Amino acid sequence: MNSDNNAQPSMSVATGPLGSSSSKILINRKRQEGNPLLKYIRNVPYEWSADLRADFECAKNCGVLYLSLKYHKLHPGYIETRFADGNSYYIKVLLVLVNVEDPSFVLRDLNMFCYRAGWTLLLSYSVEEAAEYLENLKLSEKRSPETVISNYQNYKQQKQQGQNSRPPTDKDKNQQLYDQAIKFLCSIRSVSQTDAKRLLGTFGSILSIAKASQEHLELCPGLGPIKAQNVYAFFRTPFMIPS
Repeated sequence: MNSDNNAQPSMSVATGPLGSSSSKILINRKRQEGNPLLKYIRNVPYEWSADLRADFECAKNCGVLYLSLKYHKLHPGYIETRFADGNSYYIKVLLVLVNVEDPSFVLRDLNMFCYRAGWTLLLSYSVEEAAEYLENLKLSEKRSPETVISNYQNYKQQKQQGQNSRPPTDKDKNQQLYDQAIKFLCSIRSVSQTDAKRLLGTFGSILSIAKASQEHLELCPGLGPIKAQNVYAFFRTPFMIPS
């Protein structure tokens, strides 16, 4: 998301505990000053940079571009001008804030590009969640994959326990529906949880997946012709009531 604020003088300002620059998230001052997600970055320090090309740098080899779908709808050509800013990074992340209704078509296009160009697409549904992603990317910089997965699972369990102690919100109900949709799609032969998430991210709903042609299903990143055929056939198999 491009900031409308003017660029500030060429200097870096550290926020949070003192430490070396390598221990901080670097933030593009010109483009990200005023971004509301910044106030939710609380678990790691960050530092402004006037020379950074990406929006955020969570490690020397990890650059992040940030995109609000509301902004993307108003300026659809903007993000295409920014992808070159991630060329110097081994890990290139497009962090998307999903804040529009019916985002399926927009996400499908972004997902397709990221898949073909070697970018990782991360979807957040609030600025708080977007900030959590940035924190976790930074905290995971020097950890093994096993440690990252274990810590993330523990975090999700603690978060779920906290949610269970209060009345469910609309967001909780939507998450439950999403989890049920993932479980349903995983019942299709050879469809993994990752495949199910990509299908929902590409088509937006179970109904749209059910109505999609086999050719359109094959366009879903990572699915391939065999899984696409299985999904297509699944939704066209007659339901039979046991006698």
